[in-house]
Amino acid sequence: MPTPPQRQPDARQLRERREVGDRIRFLRRQQGVSQEKLGELIGRDRQTIRHYEHGLTPASLDDLVAMARAFGVETWRLFYG
Repeated sequence: MPTPPQRQPDARQLRERREVGDRIRFLRRQQGVSQEKLGELIGRDRQTIRHYEHGLTPASLDDLVAMARAFGVETWRLFYG
């Protein structure tokens, strides 16, 4: 059975991805953690962290929870600041 085509994210989804990415970057820098180190902490590579921060790829819920734990904050902080 063929896979259905993936829908492109709309403007709102792209904006939300960038906002979450901005919060990830802010918390990471605030704590003095490199993209590489954050990747090690959550089991991802530096490039994946970069994609999350720039809103190029949406982070999975598991990765968001792992990042929040690494930062010592509640997961909702990644969504609402």
